[in-house]
Amino acid sequence: MTWDYVAGFIDGEGSIVKRKRVYNLLISQTQFEVLEEIRKFIGCGIVHALGRRKSHWKDAWLYNAGGGKNTYYILENVVDKLIVKKEVAVRVMGELKIRLKNLDSIKKLKVDRIKKAKLLREQKWSYRKIAKELKTDFGYVRRLIISEK
Repeated sequence: MTWDYVAGFIDGEGSIVKRKRVYNLLISQTQFEVLEEIRKFIGCGIVHALGRRKSHWKDAWLYNAGGGKNTYYILENVVDKLIVKKEVAVRVMGELKIRLKNLDSIKKLKVDRIKKAKLLREQKWSYRKIAKELKTDFGYVRRLIISEK
C-alpha cells in the first residue's frame, strides 16, 4: 500500500464533504477488503457498510476518515498526487489548517483556565469571584473545576 494508491482511490471513488463546520474524507467501494487495507495503512478512520441501495446493486462500503485532523493528515500526504480533486484538497487544507490552529488555541485557553480556576479555588475564592477574574460565567468555572477532579 502506498500514498499514490490511496490518492488514486480518492480521485476515483472519494469525496471531500463538509457537514456543518467539519470537513470529512469519504471513499466508497464494493470491496470491503480494499477499504480496510486503506484504513490500516492510513491508521485512522472507520469502514462501515452502506448496504444495497437498489436490489440489483452490490453491497457497498464506505471509508470515513473521521473529520478534522484525520482528513488534514490524509490530504497532506496525497495532495501532490491528486489530479481530479487537487484543487478542492488544497482549498480544504487551507481551511482545515486555520480551524485546527484555532482549536489548539481554544484547548490551550481551557487548560490555562482550569489551572488558574483550581489555584484560585484552593485559595478559597468563590466560583462567582473566579468567574469574574476569568471573564466567564460561574457555572462554566464550576464545571471546569469539577470535571478535572
